[in-house]
Amino acid sequence: MKPAGLRISSGELKGRRLDVPDGIRPTEQKVREALFSIWTDRLRGAMFLDLFAGSGAVGIEALSRGALSATSVEKERPVLAALKRNAAMLSPGAMRVLASPVEAALDTLRRESAAFDLIFADPPYSWIPDASFFAGCRALLQPAGWMAVEHSARVTLPEEIEDLVRTDSRRYGESALSFFAPPVSEDHFHVHL
Repeated sequence: MKPAGLRISSGELKGRRLDVPDGIRPTEQKVREALFSIWTDRLRGAMFLDLFAGSGAVGIEALSRGALSATSVEKERPVLAALKRNAAMLSPGAMRVLASPVEAALDTLRRESAAFDLIFADPPYSWIPDASFFAGCRALLQPAGWMAVEHSARVTLPEEIEDLVRTDSRRYGESALSFFAPPVSEDHFHVHL
């Protein structure tokens, strides 16, 4: 079922309607707003990676709220067409679209020595992120970077995996967000969510 309309909720592009293809489950507005409320102080000037990007709503919202650039990864051809149409509303070069499976995209970005301040992943709820997925993300994360995974609220992701620590998990109806960051050494100040 096609959503009744997906709009950017805040920032420079507030109110812009996005093209959402049939057959995808876009991140709900309340979940997007919660994510960006938690990351509000980290967005300005951030390099943002959006995995399983779908319509690109999360990456576009990040840009609207002050991220410097966004890379969106999506493999499904009909979904990619909508993602590219949505990305066309942005300034040239603001969003890079990688048309490939996430695993291949993580390898490509690692070979390019890409590094991100914030990584968001919204895989199909039937797919549970494993150690190799987290390792691929960790390799791209800046030392002070953060990662969030949207998943079914019925699933609990690990407390520690591949040199990442789950710092928080929040439930929003059937959806949940789990946040991960590299371990904080004793000589660094830890910011609690």
